[in-house]
Amino acid sequence: MKSQRYNPKFHHRRSLRLPTYNYTSSGAYFITICTVQHQPLFEIAELRNILEEQWLALPQRFAGVTLDAFVVMPNHVHFIVWLDAEVESVPTLGELMGNYKSLTIGAWLQYMKTAGLTHPGLFWQRNYFERIIRSELELQEKRTYIHNNPRVKELKKNGQQIHL
Repeated sequence: MKSQRYNPKFHHRRSLRLPTYNYTSSGAYFITICTVQHQPLFEIAELRNILEEQWLALPQRFAGVTLDAFVVMPNHVHFIVWLDAEVESVPTLGELMGNYKSLTIGAWLQYMKTAGLTHPGLFWQRNYFERIIRSELELQEKRTYIHNNPRVKELKKNGQQIHL
């Protein structure tokens, strides 16, 4: 077995979170989660369905969570989620993201087992990217970005000019 060289990039990861921000604060958060090595795994229809089903189930699983815009791209997911700090058991953003990733992987592994398929079960990158949405204008910009993302990708793929 080949030994791995020590790489501080992987062993001492810098947190992407704001150190003084309370990630249970009420408000909207723009999230991006990517696949490992940006593999286009979400082109698999069954996996896309699982991602969407688990997304739609989040408010039933977690008090104080409201869904907004959502899109699945071939190698990443974008969405906006709202947290309501007035609700006693609202999860932190990190807890919500960890649970979403875990639930989707669990459902995918169960699907593969039932269907008799073999495919790598773990597909998420270790982290996720978030942006705290701080204004109505920014919220509208992020919603538009999510809504247009598949169309922009298709236009770029076809070498067309983008005028949105």
